[in-house]
Amino acid sequence: MTGLRGKVFEGGAMLMGRQVISMGLSLIGLLVITRIIGPTNYGPYVAALGICQYAQNIGQAGIAVFLIRKADAVDRRTEDIATALLLLFGSAVVGGLEASTGLIARWVTMPAIQPLLAVLLFSVFVQTLSIVPAARLERDLDFRRIAAIETAGQLLYYGTALPLVFSGLGVWSLVCGYTLQQTFMCLAFHIAGRYRPRVAWDMAVIRPMLRYAFGYAASDWLWQLRGLVNPLIVGHFLPAEAVGQVGLAIRMLELLSFTKTIAYRLSVAVLSKIQDQPAKLVAAATDGMRLQTLALGPVLIGFSWFGGLILAHVFGPRWAPVMLVYPYLALSYLTNAQFNIHASILYVLHRNWDVSWFHIVHVIMFATATWIFVDRYGIVGYGMGELVALLSYPALHFSVRRTVGSPNYGISALWWASLAIGLFWRELGIWAAAVPIAALLCPPSIKQLMVFYRMFSRTPRHAV
Repeated sequence: MTGLRGKVFEGGAMLMGRQVISMGLSLIGLLVITRIIGPTNYGPYVAALGICQYAQNIGQAGIAVFLIRKADAVDRRTEDIATALLLLFGSAVVGGLEASTGLIARWVTMPAIQPLLAVLLFSVFVQTLSIVPAARLERDLDFRRIAAIETAGQLLYYGTALPLVFSGLGVWSLVCGYTLQQTFMCLAFHIAGRYRPRVAWDMAVIRPMLRYAFGYAASDWLWQLRGLVNPLIVGHFLPAEAVGQVGLAIRMLELLSFTKTIAYRLSVAVLSKIQDQPAKLVAAATDGMRLQTLALGPVLIGFSWFGGLILAHVFGPRWAPVMLVYPYLALSYLTNAQFNIHASILYVLHRNWDVSWFHIVHVIMFATATWIFVDRYGIVGYGMGELVALLSYPALHFSVRRTVGSPNYGISALWWASLAIGLFWRELGIWAAAVPIAALLCPPSIKQLMVFYRMFSRTPRHAV
């Protein structure tokens, strides 16, 4: 277990370093790009990219997760069969969407989206080809190489997009940078994973692969429908600049909540190692909630205090409405971070449909509430939809409790509630900003912080 713990912490450190670098690059890139391009032109790009990212999730059909979480060794023939399936699914998804770009453009009332979507769909096919070699690296917990490739890809993206923005290419600079980034990462994953793509076909291998992969994929497809709410619902009711402003708010939250991404990626590879030990799974959920809240909460609160100044003086006044929707989205991301490991536990134990039912309820509540509120309250209606969707999370708790037992919510619930109040200090009054600080200084919180300090101080730095 020491070796596994060492790999986990080393992998976490690699991903943390990569995310910190990514956050710095993205903030600089977003600052320059969004200020020059503006929300009206940024909106169609956000909408097109959101559709492409959903298409990419459909194209991979959960095969990546099957390759990473497979209990026994994954041989070369299984990888080649996975490549054949990915080529088949990717071609079908990209071809279907290419034929539907005109229909999509009419629905969202943004004609500029059609050519952007037509070109960006190429990146969907490239990302699909990256799945097998990237899964090979992740299965081996080789996060050092993964982090290096992803960082280099991001450098290439901004190294391409920024000069093109200054040259006057506008939103097409983002399309060029993104396409080049995905192409580079595809090649780099193949080289680092020492995988030469070939195709094979064997129904004896395909049946169990698709049985597990589609069970997971169906759940993931349902969750990723969230990403279509902004382009397809906000874009239907509001002008392109509103889609761009909501898109920037989402992008900022993705950058600020990098610890959530790290925890999920580590849990995919690590929880499978203790899947036959329910007590350890419950402990992982309990500690995961607390660590995620502790790591993410201060970042979200800090941006709620100073984000308005940053947007006004750095991004420009056209982006000021982002802060209207920010606290709603921040609370949604914070809540999701707490329940990330719940979903991972259920996936590892092959309770995919338990997660799927949660996703169905969540997305229906989110999309329906957004449809109702956006037309009445503008982009704040999108945030209201996020608040309504929080009522779906108890479904994950009941599934985990029924499967392995109930995590301890005490401290994490206290921290969550205080952060929720603090995020809405503009609406509730300045007193609300002090609530998270008071909660962190209370005796139970201090006791838990000391437990974490002792736990991390005993962790070997170079365990193997």
